[in-house]
Amino acid sequence: MNFRKWASVMIILALTCACTPAFSQVRHQKPALIRDTDKAEGKEEAEASKEKEFSPILAEQSVKIGDYYLKKKNFDAAIERYIEALQYQPGRVDAYEGLGKTYEKMGETLKAQEIYRDFIKKNPDSPKLADFRAKLAKLEKK
Repeated sequence: MNFRKWASVMIILALTCACTPAFSQVRHQKPALIRDTDKAEGKEEAEASKEKEFSPILAEQSVKIGDYYLKKKNFDAAIERYIEALQYQPGRVDAYEGLGKTYEKMGETLKAQEIYRDFIKKNPDSPKLADFRAKLAKLEKK
C-alpha cells in the first residue's frame, strides 16, 4: 500500500471514529496522570539497562537511519542509532564506521579514537581491520 492510499485510509478512519458517540464521550474526559516512578525519582531508565536481542534486520535499519541523520547533520540522533545498531548486532562494521565518522564530524576525536580502538580490540579477524587502524593512526597524528 503506497503512502497516499494509507494516508487516505487513516483520514477516513479518523473521521468515522470522531463521529461515533463512544468517541465523543471519551474525548471529553480528562486524561489521567501517569507517573513513571523510576524516571521521576532520577533512576536510570529500565529500557536502557535491558540488552536488546540479536537482530541483524533491526541493526541494519538503525544503521540506515543513523546514516540519514548523519547526512542531515543531526549528530546526536545519528550516534543514538549507531549505538542501537551495535546493541542489536555487536561487531557490525558499518555501525562502528558511522559512529566514528560522526564523532569526527563533531570534532570529538578522542571519542572517535575510542570507537576505532574498541573495534580493533573486539574484531581482530575483521577484513576491515586495516581501515580502522589507518583511521586511528590518522586521528592520533592530529
